[in-house]
Amino acid sequence: MTRLHYILLFALLVCLTVSCHTGIESTKTITLSKSERKQLEASPEEKLMEDVKAPMLSEWKEGKKFLVSDNRASLVFDPYSMTNDQEELGGKITEYAGVTLKATPGGADEAVIVFKNGSSSLQYSTGKNPSDAATSISSMDVPMLIDLELVDKVKDLLVGRKVWTRSQLWYDRNENKIDGRKFVPVEIVDVNPGTMVFPLKVYIIDENGKPAMMYMNAGTAGIESRTFQNLFSLTDPKDRYPSIHEDVWELIQRGQVRLGMTKEECKLALGNPSDVNSGHDWNSTIDFWQYPNGSYLRFQDGLLVAFRN
Repeated sequence: MTRLHYILLFALLVCLTVSCHTGIESTKTITLSKSERKQLEASPEEKLMEDVKAPMLSEWKEGKKFLVSDNRASLVFDPYSMTNDQEELGGKITEYAGVTLKATPGGADEAVIVFKNGSSSLQYSTGKNPSDAATSISSMDVPMLIDLELVDKVKDLLVGRKVWTRSQLWYDRNENKIDGRKFVPVEIVDVNPGTMVFPLKVYIIDENGKPAMMYMNAGTAGIESRTFQNLFSLTDPKDRYPSIHEDVWELIQRGQVRLGMTKEECKLALGNPSDVNSGHDWNSTIDFWQYPNGSYLRFQDGLLVAFRN
């Protein structure tokens, strides 16, 4: 091997070494497609609710009001801080009175939130040191307490607004389940405190004057099926599906299907399946969808050929 060959080989080894250390030669630029970028963007419904955030403990002011949503709230407060007449707390209003400290068995300080219930006090042990509690506990994190300021904020934002429903989970004024419809226009007429699971009750009236109520979470997180963006649309969803016939759309609004419907139409009516199996039968494509409630759909070449509700 000549000296020139040695020089060329050495230069090649240097290039490979530099490439390995920097990664410049082997790293490709990652870009998102237009549809992927669109999926990452907040929806108009999410943007509407962006400012509805439960304040952290460090932001609470004394006198901040909470509604006790259930009598079982007595189980979350320190027993030694309670009297016998505080056992029936459900439906009562309590006020934030500050934070005190108590020593843990290990000698560290634990933050304890104090609430005033009339002339009596209630104490909620956070299990956190004062610094962590101040920045990690929000007004919706104390079990069975509903932040009334947050309820008022949602009410101011939504009452009088025309929206379209995305859920059939409707209730009457007595909180009994009733037959609801998806993708119909309604007006939001009131927002009240809800339950220990869903802190908001959203009262609506449909286009026929029928009143109803839906349970909702505050903000854009939480139990996914009950966030604003999963319960309501700010625009008519039907406009996105101009090819769906009116009679099929009426079935979709009631959460029903019939033979001959497409996969897209069935998904609008029943939601996403929990399990999907696909295969072939002679010259046809077969799809089998299953739902948690035992319902199933069978498609042949994309059209519904059998189902069980």
